Amino acid sequence: MQAPRITVSARAWAAIRGHAAADWPREVCGLLVGRQDGNGGVRVTSVEAVTNLATTDDAFELDPAARIALQRRLRDVGEGFAVVGHYHSHPFGEARPSARDLARAEEAGLVWLIVSVGPEGARDVGAFVAAPGPMLVPAALAIGVE
Repeated sequence: MQAPRITVSARAWAAIRGHAAADWPREVCGLLVGRQDGNGGVRVTSVEAVTNLATTDDAFELDPAARIALQRRLRDVGEGFAVVGHYHSHPFGEARPSARDLARAEEAGLVWLIVSVGPEGARDVGAFVAAPGPMLVPAALAIGVE
């Protein structure tokens, strides 16, 4: 599977970095809002921080009710935006999928942004797209493109 190019707006990237730094050393998570860009890629225009339901600091669990609520709001607005994926942080870790991430990558086509974060803030980011397997396929990433 060839992963699409993921483009993240500067505003969305700033929100992700801020969220990851604010809750460090706990993993954070949130939803990516955007749309297909017409060239087979995905453009992330905004994000919505979601409460991490995991009971430990080194894991994340998105609240499914938050995703459903956001999907409904986006549908009601009717501008073609959708939940295209999610982000989460790896405090002290690398911006690549953990074994736990790989085991949970069941929704094919969903974008995963993984942010490496330390006490100084975000250090690196990796973009991946879930594929059958489950697996996470690395994707090209552009940040700050409006």
